[in-house]
Amino acid sequence: MCKSGCSAAWRVGRAALGVLMVCAASVAGADMRGPDGWSLGVAEVPATPVPGAKPRTPARIEVLAGQAAEGSAPLQAMAPAEAVEAVRNGRLDAWVGVITDDVRLPGMLPRKRLDWSASPMAILRTDTDIHDWSALAGRTVCLSADGRYVGELAARFAAIEQVYPSATDALLALRTGQCDAAVQDEGFLRQLLKFPEWRKFSAQLAPYRPVMLEQIQRPDLPQVTRQALRQALEPARLRDLARDQAKTIAFEVYLDQTVPDCH
Repeated sequence: MCKSGCSAAWRVGRAALGVLMVCAASVAGADMRGPDGWSLGVAEVPATPVPGAKPRTPARIEVLAGQAAEGSAPLQAMAPAEAVEAVRNGRLDAWVGVITDDVRLPGMLPRKRLDWSASPMAILRTDTDIHDWSALAGRTVCLSADGRYVGELAARFAAIEQVYPSATDALLALRTGQCDAAVQDEGFLRQLLKFPEWRKFSAQLAPYRPVMLEQIQRPDLPQVTRQALRQALEPARLRDLARDQAKTIAFEVYLDQTVPDCH
């Protein structure tokens, strides 16, 4: 049964889907330019949806930023270490993601920390008895396959990980009582929790480690490409993308939730 807030979610979701449809159209136009665009890498690129599949918004903000970047060619999937070499030798113009401590960067590659927290944050029902990360031992945690934390919660806290295809599916599982917590990027979850329909799931575990997105780029990027990259990743742009991302994922959850929130 739909509860209060559903109609609001429907209105917000319709608006957000409209924004993403416009964005998708512009991205398709950019993709058509092929070699005339500039290349951007990320750790993972979402698979092309199969015909008839439900729409699912990517979990990682850098994917959305790259898809909407002015003039960029299709995103290229590269692990951080591979991307460093590709940017160094000019095969890739820039790369955005989480750079782990074991990745060594040549001093000649410009490296910039972005104003976006990819730190692992958990949300739970407000009546939860889980109040710190160690209490996740033996408890279920919903994760998305295109997120960043698969394997980490089990290894670090002995949590039971339940991995879903997307952030939408993982959050739907949280709402319907299939897991005790859901873990995603802090920046995304703080946007999601602004919606009234998520108040009942607003208990939080603050990040146990800080993670910030970073970018690396060729030092000889043309000015027009440098400007396009700067605009795609500036703080205000990332906040706008995260707000639209949260609206759309909230709407996707609403459309699929055919049973009441678990009590």
